Parts: sequence; C-alpha cells; structure tokens
Amino acid sequence: MPHPAILSSALLILAPLLILLILLLLIPIDLEGRVARGGVCPETRMRIGWLFGRLSKDVFSVAEREPSEKGEDRDPEREDKEGGEAERGLGSARVILEVLKTDGFLGTLSHLFRGLLGAIQVQPLKIDIAIGLSDPADTGEALGLLWAALSPIEALTPVRSKIEPAFSEERLEGSFEGRLRIVPLKIIPPLAHFILSPPAWRAGLRAIRARRGKR
Repeated sequence: MPHPAILSSALLILAPLLILLILLLLIPIDLEGRVARGGVCPETRMRIGWLFGRLSKDVFSVAEREPSEKGEDRDPEREDKEGGEAERGLGSARVILEVLKTDGFLGTLSHLFRGLLGAIQVQPLKIDIAIGLSDPADTGEALGLLWAALSPIEALTPVRSKIEPAFSEERLEGSFEGRLRIVPLKIIPPLAHFILSPPAWRAGLRAIRARRGKR
C-alpha cells in the first residue's frame, strides 16, 4: 500500500501540472488559411496564431506557378503529375460520396458541428466546389449529399458556399478559405463523441473498402 506521504507529494506535483495544462488548453488557437485543389492554381497556405496573436507562424505555404498564356514552358513530366493528381482527386470524390451515404453519418456530422459551435469562433468562411463524376446520376447524388453536409454549417456559422455540378465531364475542383479561433479544451468532448460513434466507424470502414476497390 503506498505511503500517504508519497501520495501527498505526487498530488502536490500533479495538481499544478494539471491546472497548467487546463489553462493552456483554454487559450484560443487562431487558424487562417486557404486550400485550393484542381483548377489552374492549386494552393495550400496556413498560418497559426497563439496567445491572442502575440505568437504566430506560417505552418506551410505552397503555391504552384500558373501556366503561361501562350502555353510556353510545357513540361510533360509536370503534366503527367497533374493528370495523376486529377485522377486521385476524382477517386477521393468517390470515396467521400460513399462516406456521406453511410447510414446515420450525416446526422452524426451535424451533431459534431453543433458541438463545435461553442468551441470555435468562425469568421466568414468561403467554400467553392465543382464536381463531376463519370455517371451523371452519381454527380447529382454527390451534389445533394454535399448540400446536406454543408447545410448544418451554414445554419450555425457565417459560410458562403457554392457547389456546381459538371454533368458533362469528370472534374473535381474546390477551394476553402477562412479564419477560425479554436478553444482546444472545448473541442475534445464533441470530437470524442464523433470518433467513437458507430456511424463514424461504419463510414471509416466504408472509406477503406472504397479505396481498396478503386486500386
């Protein structure tokens, strides 16, 4: 049986550490960035801030050069790479479609957004998506599911979203930009509830099967 003096010493050490950890988790984290995939100018940039803007750092910033107007400096290797990325993007769109079709997943996702509302302060977000799958019926279904997924966000936060179908071609382009202020301690309960929910597990397994199926 542990000696009471040892337990008291351990509590005296752990209690201040626990209080310090809680205080650190209560300090908001600011995230600002933009992600664009497909189209002419793929881009990824993100900046993280802490201590109410006193500390900040560019986490990463990647922008690919725009093609020349005359089509100069043609790089076959780069074009092959971009073609491979486009194929992977369309494959990812099919995986996302399978995930959104999972029974109960959209309801669980909506519950997650409501739970995160108190933990995240959102400045206007901008979401643009253009999607086209090989089957126009799949494109229409994907469009409806994306609107269903975005509706809870638009009801809770200032979001400007635009989703366009491309029924005549296979296409996946999108961009997301905005600024978030997150209180780390407050996001733990809704995230844990989402990750441990049966629909999230079913969606994860369905995504794995869909990825294996497209190989």
